[in-house]
This record gives sequence, C-alpha cells and structure tokens, in this order.
Amino acid sequence: QPTALPEHMPAAALNYYDILEIKRSAPPAGIKQAFRKLALKWHPERSADKVQAEKMFPLVCEAYDVLAHPARREIFDQYGETGLKNGIPDGTGGVTGGRYTFAVKPEDVYSQFFGTASPFTDLLGPMNGSSPEFYGELTGMTMIKQPIKPEPLVIEMSVTFRDIYNGAAKKLTYTRRVLRPDKTTTEKVQAINLIVAPGWVDGTVATYPAAGDEGVDSEPADVQVRMVTKPEPSWSREGSTLYYTATVTLLEALCGKVLSIPTFDGRELSVPVTQIVAPGMTKVVKGEGMPDLETGEKGDLVIRFVTIFPETLTPAQKASIKKTLS
Repeated sequence: QPTALPEHMPAAALNYYDILEIKRSAPPAGIKQAFRKLALKWHPERSADKVQAEKMFPLVCEAYDVLAHPARREIFDQYGETGLKNGIPDGTGGVTGGRYTFAVKPEDVYSQFFGTASPFTDLLGPMNGSSPEFYGELTGMTMIKQPIKPEPLVIEMSVTFRDIYNGAAKKLTYTRRVLRPDKTTTEKVQAINLIVAPGWVDGTVATYPAAGDEGVDSEPADVQVRMVTKPEPSWSREGSTLYYTATVTLLEALCGKVLSIPTFDGRELSVPVTQIVAPGMTKVVKGEGMPDLETGEKGDLVIRFVTIFPETLTPAQKASIKKTLS
C-alpha cells in the first residue's frame, strides 16, 4: 500500500518509497533489495514494456540515490521531495539548507550498484553461483540447471607394512554407474592403477577426478582411494619410527640374547642384547625404521621387550637363583 506523505509534501510530489515499493521503515538492506529487483525489471535494454521502462528506470534510480543516502533520506522523510529539492522551510517564508538535484545519469547509479553497465550480468550470475529467484519472472525463460557435484566415491585399499616400506603398485577394481546415450545409467567395472609411495601414512587419500558415478544433471563424482594399513604381528608405527615387540625368556632377559628381526626388505637384522632387560626397557636401532615420505630417509627402529616368566620352579632351581642373586 502507498506510504503516507509527510505534511510538508504536496500530494503530487514523488514518493520514493512507493517507487521502490517499500515501507518508510525499510532498513538499508531492504532498500538495496528493492532497487536490485526494480532496476533489473525496468532496465530499458531488457524490459518488455519499453515506454514504461523509459519512465520508471530513472525514477527507480533517483529513489535509490536519495533513500540510500542517510542525510538525504532524513530530509525527504521530514520535508518530502519539495524540501529536498527546493530547500527546507525556515519558518519565515524562506528556505534553508542545500538543494538536491538528481544530476547523475540513471545508468551511472545502476553501474555503481551492480559493478557493471550490463543489464544481464546480475541476471545470469557468476560462473559458479546461482541466478536470482526472480530470473524466470524477468525473462520468461527456463532456468538452465547447473550440474551438481556429488559426493566422492570412497574406496578403502588395504596395504601391508612391506608395501609402505618398499613402495608398491596396486590395481583396484570397483563398480561405478555410467550414463548411456538415452540418459539412463548402467553399472560398469572400472580399474585404477595406484602407486603406493614409500613412507605413505595410514589414511592417505589419492583422488581420481571424475572417475566415479555419472548421473543426469550432475558432474561425474570423484573417486577417493583411502589407504588402510593391515595390522602386522609384533609391529607398529608412528611416522617414520617402527616399533618391534621382541619376546624374551627370563633367562634371556638376564643373560642376554642376539635378536633376529626380519626386515620388510627381506633382510634378517641381528641385534645383540647384552644388558639386562628391565621392565619398560627399549633398544633403538638407528636408520632401520620406515622411510620418510618427504626425504626418503629412514627413521629408527625401536625394540620393545616382553619377558616371559616360568610358570613354576623346582626347589633346587629356587635355591640356585637365591644363591646367584644374593
């Protein structure tokens, strides 16, 4: 509904709020939103009603030029178009203050707001954006659907410590949906060749763009292959550090032993343990850990110990131990 005119505004004067089809209480964001809609609607280069557009487009731009400026809007709210353009009555028959003139071209107001003189740029929207809700209303055209990027197809690939230590070539097969010429889909078995780099960490993801499911009105999905390390008895890993758990008897813990540790490149690592293996003790072997993914240099091998105690001892054995340790 038309807004009420201030008492100082003649009935024939312009009402900028009515021109922008907003209430007098509209916030700045509401003024911008109204101008965006009406400037596009009445732009002479795209409006179907050329005669009405030639009349309305300058009025819409002038209304925005006034209401978007806080001082001009304040004067207009109190004294209307007359006070804005002819001066504020001073109570003695004269006027005071400045006088507003819409001296800029309507196209300049439009260009400053939209960042372009084109009446179609905002209509089409940015390359990766969405078009305005009133696209169809303004153009009468059907909106072109933008392809949707679906969620990636995630495939888990099991790898061994040996794969990660030496590097390995893997071949994965999976089933994807592909489009037929008639826009229906069918299942197809696909293969991926993947190189496991030495030092890859658990959870590493390799992405294959557009290798996933296809669909109508959507981009092909990506495939993400996620590495999952198989558990290895006696072994664990933190970065480039390898941990090996060696089991020794009580006799070996006290008297020493040469450990034989199989490496992931086919060697047998001989590690002499000459000191007493106390609870919680570890032994570090430099340069026998996992390769570093960035530098290729190998980390350390840390040996942890588990001591197996005898279940029973004979009286003679107990006496011998007491004599030896006392």
